Amino acid sequence: MSDFELQMLYHGAPTLFGIKQANLFSLPLPCLQNLQNEVAAYQRQLMKKGISLQYLYCCEKRVFFLVYRKEKLLNYFSNAAIKAFLVKTGYPLTVDQESSLVDTLAFLRRRIQKCNEFPHEIGFFLGYPPEDVFAFIEEKGHNYKLCGYWKVYGDEKAAVATFQQYTTCRETLLHQASKGIPILSIIDLEAKQTL
Repeated sequence: MSDFELQMLYHGAPTLFGIKQANLFSLPLPCLQNLQNEVAAYQRQLMKKGISLQYLYCCEKRVFFLVYRKEKLLNYFSNAAIKAFLVKTGYPLTVDQESSLVDTLAFLRRRIQKCNEFPHEIGFFLGYPPEDVFAFIEEKGHNYKLCGYWKVYGDEKAAVATFQQYTTCRETLLHQASKGIPILSIIDLEAKQTL
């Protein structure tokens, strides 16, 4: 298993399995030159399964990838409060429509580059509960009840269950991949089991 595959599996398992809309993962920037063919192959293969993989952002030392399910992302952005927040921040007026997705991700990329860090609305892209993202922004990352895959301000019980689901998903995918099962076959198997 390549470093790229390991990082994609470890950090992207919930999205690959279809239980989450998006995940971020990164690799050292010097690896990028050697990864281009592998990334392009995965982009083509994952696209057939309704999963998108793209470069999101490069900094001095790392390159960040976003793996996402377009339909889930757009559906999440159709939430009136989320859409209003994103539009007010400068995202396209049609942030919840497929025709604007390229522009939406380009605007996110510019926001990251401008801030030299991930803007707080990244939580919306990653599908965190809206109440937690809004509270994180309001509280400036303080006064949370629980910290796991994200900082929880709202429903702790639901968050703990989701954290466990993400961890189980990751462990399952990594275990199957360690037995030599190709990633795309694992995704197909999981899709059939959840139908």
